[in-house]
Amino acid sequence: MMKGKLTFYCRMLHVSRQAFYKYLQRKDRPWKYQKLADAMQDILKEDECNDTYGRSRMRDALLQKKPKDVDIPSERTVYRVMEEIGISHRPKRKPNGITKA
Repeated sequence: MMKGKLTFYCRMLHVSRQAFYKYLQRKDRPWKYQKLADAMQDILKEDECNDTYGRSRMRDALLQKKPKDVDIPSERTVYRVMEEIGISHRPKRKPNGITKA
């Protein structure tokens, strides 16, 4: 750990010393959605067509599979976890038929 000029570094980063010490306490904490992320990866590995799953289909698949020790969260949380592990897809936009002149 840094010794001596901790106050100086905290001022440079515009962070209070209290916030820095709170960060040190929680930085080694495991991610609370790790089991959910592992269950999502398992669903994707089951079939090659599953990589197109969005948040609603992924949540439905999780509800059907019901993995042990995993609470199935809302669609929004499923989307955030998918973004975090890099498996989310942006929905394709439908053309509205209006051309710009």
